[in-house]
Parts: sequence; structure tokens; C-alpha cells
Amino acid sequence: MNPKSGDESIDQKSLFDLSYKTKIKEINDMFINIEKKCIEIKDFQEILNKINELQEFVNDSKTFLPAYNMKKCSTEIKDITKCYEQMHEKLLPKKKFSFGKRPVKLVVKAKVEDQFEPINESKVYKEDCGFRNRSNENLKLTEEETLSKDIALDALSNCNVFICGTPSTVRVSSLSTCKIFACVSTSIFVENCKDTIFVCASQQLRIHDTVATDFYIYVTSSAIIENCKQLRFAPITLNSPLIEKSFELTGFDQSNNNWKVINDFDWLSSYESSPNWCEIPEEERNQPFKENNV
Repeated sequence: MNPKSGDESIDQKSLFDLSYKTKIKEINDMFINIEKKCIEIKDFQEILNKINELQEFVNDSKTFLPAYNMKKCSTEIKDITKCYEQMHEKLLPKKKFSFGKRPVKLVVKAKVEDQFEPINESKVYKEDCGFRNRSNENLKLTEEETLSKDIALDALSNCNVFICGTPSTVRVSSLSTCKIFACVSTSIFVENCKDTIFVCASQQLRIHDTVATDFYIYVTSSAIIENCKQLRFAPITLNSPLIEKSFELTGFDQSNNNWKVINDFDWLSSYESSPNWCEIPEEERNQPFKENNV
């Protein structure tokens, strides 16, 4: 046996981790860019090409990747493909989904409510429903107020927020010592939060620049974190009639909860756990909103 073979295998795995994380991040960044602007069909084709390249890259690495890592990568690629299909269906509903490569020149503008504006642009609050610059309050949005809307929460301190119904997206920025509930039909985006507790359900969950925050979640794809520390996760519990009703309106399957699948873009190794997040021990789980008091 060649004594260097073990070192070579470790080097291969390290290079794989770096390349794989980079490719995953490129695809997710493309998702975000599509949500920010008018939609061009060629952008979707480019994402599809990237997903195919990622699958080929994983397949080519199976000679040195352990079975566990192959399965993990396969699951993540499946989740990304599902997100692609859901976004394609939402933003280009009149075009039949296809993996064909024929060139298409059509450009379709997204509806105003489908566009994903950066959370730090104040103009989103002119059209969106939500709360900003509030402290020490109980805040609530009704089903009628949130139906298919984009919700924005910004600069809240020591507030309890209950978002009823089924909004399209929720964007959260600059919260401290708050408790938030939201059951969302598509995506939740969180940034710059601390000492806060989220009870949330969505297809996609993205968390940036957030510290010391707990998440009780339901998510159908893998949650994404970046530049975060001291995050903790646990599965959502339907512990009140209002939460149960909001959850039922989305039609989410409780048995399909990927709350443990956290993709940390700041942690390259797929063989060791990220130090930036952990599970909430069962004895410490204390999900808010057990009573209808918001």
C-alpha cells in the first residue's frame, strides 16, 4: 500500500468540499438574482446547466467519497432541483417546464409581488405589508392582510409578531429580542438578527449575518446560513390553533421536514459539523406561542 494514498485521499476530499460549496453557492446566488429583477428564460437555463454540472461533479467524485457524503450531496442536489422547479413554476407559470435546450428569446417580467428586493432598500415598505421601527409591542397581521403578500419586518426590538395566513414571502432585518411566527408559501429571508426566536414554516429559509438566535422550523428544502454564529434549530410544533390553521392553509406535509439539513456556506467540510449551529436539546426546547396571546 502506498503510504501517500491516505494523504492524497484527504487532499481530494478537501478540494471536493471547496469546489462543491462554491458550486452550491453560485446556484443559490443565481436564485436570489432572479428574484431581484425581471426574469429571462436564459437565466433558468443557466441554473439548470449549473445543476447538471454539479451532479456530474459529484458523480465523478464517487471513487473517493464515502457513501454517506454521496447520499448527502444527492439529497442537496434534489432539493436545489425542487427549488428550481418551484421558482420556474411561480415566475413563468405559462411556460411548460422542460429540460430541453432549444433557445427561447421570450422575456417575462415578474409581477410586483413576485420580485425580491433587497431588505435594506426602504422602498419595499411602500408596497409591502409589515412592521418597522417598533419596540415592546405585540404585533399581528390577519389572514386577509397577508394573503399572497410579501411581508417585511425591520428594526424591531422586544416585539412578539404573529403573521397569520399564507403570505408569499417574509423578509426580516435588524431584529433583537423578538419572537416571530410566520407560515409562508415560498421563502423566508432573515438577516442581521440577534437574541430572537423564530417559529416558521416555508419552502426555503435563508439566514445571513445573524447571531444567538433560535429557530423552530419546518422547511421543505435545506436551510441556508451565511456569516452566522450561535444558531440553534429544532422542528416546529403545532402547539396552538392559530399555528395549526396557518400551517394547514399552506398544505405542508409535516412528515417532510428537513429541519436538520442546514447548509452553512462558511463551513467547507462535509465530514465535520459546522460550529456555527447546533440542534436545540430537547430539554431546552420552549417554542413560543403556545397560547393565542399575540
